[in-house]
Amino acid sequence: MHSIGPTVGKENVSHRNRSNMQFREDGLSRDDLLTCMADYRNEDLAWDDPRNLKASYNAGTDVSDIAWEAYTAYRGDNLLYGKMMFPSLLRMADEIVGKAAEMLQAGEHAAGTVTSGGTESIVLAVKAARDRARALGKLTGRPELVVPMTAHPAFNKAGALLDVEVRRVAVDGDFRAVPAAMAQEIGADTIMIAGSAPAYPVGCVDPIGELGELALEHDLWLHVDACVGGFFLPFAADLGYPVTPFDFSVPGVRSMSADLHKYGYASRGASLLLLSDQGDLDFQAFSFKDWPTGEFVTMTIAGSRPGGAVASSWAVMTYLGQSGYRERVRKIAAARDAMIAGISDVDGVSVLGRPEAGIIGIGADDTADMGDIRAGMSERGWMFGPLADPVGMNLLLNQTHGAIVEPFLGDLKTAVADAKAGRITGAGKDLSYGS
Repeated sequence: MHSIGPTVGKENVSHRNRSNMQFREDGLSRDDLLTCMADYRNEDLAWDDPRNLKASYNAGTDVSDIAWEAYTAYRGDNLLYGKMMFPSLLRMADEIVGKAAEMLQAGEHAAGTVTSGGTESIVLAVKAARDRARALGKLTGRPELVVPMTAHPAFNKAGALLDVEVRRVAVDGDFRAVPAAMAQEIGADTIMIAGSAPAYPVGCVDPIGELGELALEHDLWLHVDACVGGFFLPFAADLGYPVTPFDFSVPGVRSMSADLHKYGYASRGASLLLLSDQGDLDFQAFSFKDWPTGEFVTMTIAGSRPGGAVASSWAVMTYLGQSGYRERVRKIAAARDAMIAGISDVDGVSVLGRPEAGIIGIGADDTADMGDIRAGMSERGWMFGPLADPVGMNLLLNQTHGAIVEPFLGDLKTAVADAKAGRITGAGKDLSYGS
C-alpha cells in the first residue's frame, strides 16, 4: 500500500521504458484487459478508504453515483462545440456559474467559466489581470504578482507560463497573510495580489477584507483562491461557524476560484473561475483568426473541454441543493472540531493555525521528530499530505471521517510515544507531492 505520493525526482518525470508492456499487434480481449487493469491497481489505495485523509472528497455513494452517471452520459460531448452542437452543456455551465455566483455573493454583473481545475482557474485569473494592466497602460516592465507564502503553487505555475514575477511574502504565526508585509512588495508593475480561503497547507483563511482594502488603494486585481473552501465556507457560515469574510461581498475582490471537484463533489476535471465584472472576460479570453477555419475563441487554456465534467458538476449541485451541501459541511466541521480537540491532548504535537474549513495541519514540538511521527502513522495505514515548512501532516476531512477520529487519535498518541522513544526509523521524512 502506498501511503504518500512519491518524492518528485528524475524517476517520476517520465514513464517511458518503465514497463515491459509492449504495443501489441492485436489488442487484448475485454476480459484480459480488465484482468490486466485489476493487476495494475493492486497497490493503489481506494480513494474512499476511510483512512484516506488526502484529497478524498467523499460525499456518499449516492453522490458519487450521480456524478459518475452524469459524466458518462456526456462522455462523448465537447463544451468547445456547445454553441454549435451541445446547447445543453452551455445551459448547464450557465446554471453552474449562476448558482455559484449566488453562493459566493457575486453581484449582478458577475460572470464565470467552468475550467478543468483550480490550477487552470488561477492561471486564467492571472492572465486576465495581466492583460487588463496592459490594456490600461499600467505596465512599464515585467508584471508582478504578490501572494502569501502559503498560496498554492499554481500562482508560480501561472508566473512561469505568463512571464509574471511572483513574490511570496512571509505569513504570521497563524499561517495567515500579512497585508502590511505584502504592501511593501507592491511596485509599479504589480498586477495582482491574492489570498486563500483557505490556504491548502493548514486550512487557515487569509484576511481578505484587509487585502481588499489594499487592492482598492493600489487599483490592483485581488484574486481569492477558494478552490478548497468555495463550496465549504458559505455553508459553514450558514451553520453558525465563525468564518473570515472571503467572498465577493468583500470590497475589492475581483475574481475567485472554487473547485467543483473538491467540496463541490463533482467528478474530477471541474473548477470555476468567477469574475465580479463580466467585462473582464475580454481579458481572460484567447482569440486567434489567422488560420483557415476562421476565428478561434476560448475562455480557457484547453480547447476541447469534456462535457462529462460539466454534466457531473451540474448534476451534483442540482441533486444536493444547498441543504445537501450544508449537511455534509455540518458532519465535516464536527469531525474537524473533534480532531482538533483530540490533537490538543497529545503531548508533542499541536494544530497549526486556526483551521476554518475541512483541512487541519499538525506540527510537532522539539520533543518528537515529525518525520518519525509521520512514518509511524503511515505504517498504521493512514494516508495524509506532507508539510515541509514546518514539517508536519496535512489532513483533509470528508463527511465520513467522524468515524475515524478516535482511531486516528489513538494511533497518533502511539506514534508520538514511539517517536520520542526512538522506536521509528523516520521513513516518513522525505515524503512529498508528485508523480
